[in-house]
Amino acid sequence: MDFYLHLPSCTYIKTVTNLLDMDTFSKSDPVVVLYVQGLGTKEWREFGRTEVIDNTLNPDFVRKFVLDYFFEEKQNLRFDVHSLTSHWVHKTGV
Repeated sequence: MDFYLHLPSCTYIKTVTNLLDMDTFSKSDPVVVLYVQGLGTKEWREFGRTEVIDNTLNPDFVRKFVLDYFFEEKQNLRFDVHSLTSHWVHKTGV
């Protein structure tokens, strides 16, 4: 799941619901990765990650992302949700 947001202030992820189950023998182990797009470029840089929540399709995250706000500048953010396994990282969808 990708979110492309134009935000007027700082933000954080609290809850993601109804994720697809990407694991075979258990529920997914989701983590959210936040990317920030550089000013005047199309390059996405990783800003941070939430904690991994084991065996759930409805994670309730604790980690907050605190970002600087620049008045009258468009700040593009992308939130990717991944399921971590011991061998692979699966990008999930909703």
